[in-house]
Formats: sequence, C-alpha cells, structure tokens
Amino acid sequence: MKKTSAPESAPQGYASANAAYCQRVADLLRESQQRWLELGRRIYGEEAAHSLDALAPLRKTGNWQEMNHAAGEAARQQWQRQLEASQALTHAVLKEQALLAAGLSEALTTWLRDTAAAGQGLADTPLAQFWHTMSSQAANACAAMSEASQASERHPRQG
Repeated sequence: MKKTSAPESAPQGYASANAAYCQRVADLLRESQQRWLELGRRIYGEEAAHSLDALAPLRKTGNWQEMNHAAGEAARQQWQRQLEASQALTHAVLKEQALLAAGLSEALTTWLRDTAAAGQGLADTPLAQFWHTMSSQAANACAAMSEASQASERHPRQG
C-alpha cells in the first residue's frame, strides 16, 4: 500500500475545507430564509387579524356618521400599525444582517483554519503566513460582530 505524503493529501484537505465552507454558507442562507419566512407569516397574520378587528365596527352600525368615524379610526390604526411594523422590520433587518455576517465570518474563519491545516507541510511559506493572518483577522472580526450584536440586544435603541 502506498503511503500518503503531506503534499499529496493537501488537495484533498483543500477540497474538504471548500466543501465544508460551502455547506456552512448554504446552512446559513437556509436558516436566514426560514427566519424571513417566519417573520413574513407573523406580520401577515397579525395584519389580517388587526384589519378584521378594525373593520368590525363598520358592520355593526347603520348610521353613516358613525361609519365615518369608524372608517377614520380604522385608517388611523392602520397607519399606526404600519409605523410599528416598519420599526420592527428595521430592527429585524439589522439583527438578521448581524447574524448572517457573524455566521459568514465564522464560516470563513473555519475555512481559513482548515485550509491552513491542509497545507501543514507548507507552514513556512508566505502563502501559509498570509492564511494564518487572514484567519486571525476573521476570528477577531467575528468576535467583534458577535459582541456588537449581543450589546444591541441588551440595549435596544429607543427612537
């Protein structure tokens, strides 16, 4: 049986690192898509229920003057809900962006570490040193994004 040397296993290590990175990115995108679908369903369900509640007084009254007031109140409530939904959506977008960026940064850090490990026999080359530096920088960026995301959840912005 032929003994595998470090340079011969490097391509397989790189291929494994690339496959793992692609799988993690696909998982991140799938998780993000699921969160967006859940948010859309929740907003749609809440909006449908509120709209039906707002229109209920219009069905009960036979007096057009009362209907005028009810229609105005329904429009005011609709405007208020849209404003609140806009604020909630902005918060959700920022939170989702932070989650996705942190996940991508983590995936990239892992990929950089895995590719550096695959080229272990090449540790003293300038390319290996570059990968090590990039991996460290990505890990630091991931940690900073994670801390910022956690800080924003602990101290939500009032406005």
